[in-house]
Amino acid sequence: MITGRAPIWLGFAAAIALSAARALAMEEGPPAASASPGAPLVEIVLTGPAPNLGVIRAALESQALSAFTLRFRVAPTFDAAALFAARASSGVALSCWIDVSDPRRAALYFTDPVADRFLVRSIELSGRFDELDRESVAQVVELSLRSLRGGARASLDRDQALALVLRQAAPAGQAAPAGQAAPSGGMPGQAAPSVGASGQAAPSGGAPGHAAPALRGALELGAFYGVTVHSAEIGWTHGPGVRVALGESSGQQRLALDARFQYQFERRYEEPRIGLDLRTIALRADASWLYALAPGAAPLELGARLGAGLDHVEAAPRPGSAGAPSFVPAGASASNALVLVAGAVAKLPLCRDVRLFTELFVELDPARVRYDLALEQGTETVLARYRFRPGALLGVEL
Repeated sequence: MITGRAPIWLGFAAAIALSAARALAMEEGPPAASASPGAPLVEIVLTGPAPNLGVIRAALESQALSAFTLRFRVAPTFDAAALFAARASSGVALSCWIDVSDPRRAALYFTDPVADRFLVRSIELSGRFDELDRESVAQVVELSLRSLRGGARASLDRDQALALVLRQAAPAGQAAPAGQAAPSGGMPGQAAPSVGASGQAAPSGGAPGHAAPALRGALELGAFYGVTVHSAEIGWTHGPGVRVALGESSGQQRLALDARFQYQFERRYEEPRIGLDLRTIALRADASWLYALAPGAAPLELGARLGAGLDHVEAAPRPGSAGAPSFVPAGASASNALVLVAGAVAKLPLCRDVRLFTELFVELDPARVRYDLALEQGTETVLARYRFRPGALLGVEL
C-alpha cells in the first residue's frame, strides 16, 4: 500500500541517485561543453601544467566553437600512438591534442575519426602563458577544427603525419628509422607549420617538419627612476635610467642578463670654506632570477639580482659659502668608482605587453669614495660617500 508519504520518500531517493550519478560523472572526467543539438563531438586532450590547462579550457569554451560539442580530457604526456588510432565507433567527429609542456611552445595535433587526415600546428609562446598566448591557442584550435571538418586540402595523410611525428621524436640531427612504429609517449619536438603570437600559420616550405625553431629568449626594454643614499653631507641622489635585458624562461622560472644606464642629477655640497658640485652617471651589468608565483594570466614575479658596474662622477669644486680667499678651488675632475650591487625584484604585468617592476637594493663601494681638501698640514675629508648605500627604483618595461 502506498501512503501519503510515499512521494516524499521517492523524491528523496531520486535526489540521492541523481547526486551519486553527478559525482560518478565528475570522477570519470570533465563534462562536455554545452552545444546545439546535433553538433559534432570534438575530444580535446590537454597535456601540461594544471594551471595552464584550466585557462586553455576556459579560453576554448569562450571562443566561437558553438558549431562543436567539446569534451575535455587531461593526459600526463602526449600519446603519439593514440593519434593514429581510429575512433569512429566512439562517436567522436574530430580529435585534438594540445601539449603545453614546453612554456615556450604549444604543440597541437588534429585528426578525423578514422585517422587518415591530420593537421599539425606549433605556436610560439611568451613563456608566461599570458592572455595573448591563450588567445593564440584558442584561435588556432578553432580554425584548425573548422578546416579539418570542411575537408582541408592542406591536411596530412597518415604516412606524412607518421613521418613528421617520428622526425620530431628522433634526437636532433638523427633521422628516424624507416618503418618504425609511432612512439607511445614523450614530448614531441618542433611541429611542422610554426605559428607565432598572431595565431597565423607560417608557411612550412612544402615538406612537413621544416619549421623555424622557436626563440628561447626575449628582449626586454625598460625605463625607471631610482633613488640611492649617498652620504651624510648630501643625503641621497636620484635620476632616470634605462635598461636593456635578454631573458629566458623555463617553467615558472626566468633568468635575465641586463645592462643599465642611469643619470643622477647634480647634487651640491657647500660649507664656509669650499663647495662641491657632483654629477654621476651609473653603469650597471646585472643577472637576475625571477619566479612566477601564479602561472597563467598576469603572474606576479619575485626574484633577486646581482651585478656590478661603475659610477662615473664629475666633481666641480667652487668657493664656499663664506667666500674664504685662502681656499682656491681646483679645476673640475672626473673619476670612476667600482660598485657592487644586490637587490630584490618584483614584477607585475599592467597589460598585455607592459610590466611594472620595482627593486630594493644595496650598493657597495669596495674602495670608499671621498673628497679631500688640501691644507698646508695635509688633507681634510670634506665629503665621504657611504660604503653601503641602500636604494630603490620603480619602472616599466616592454
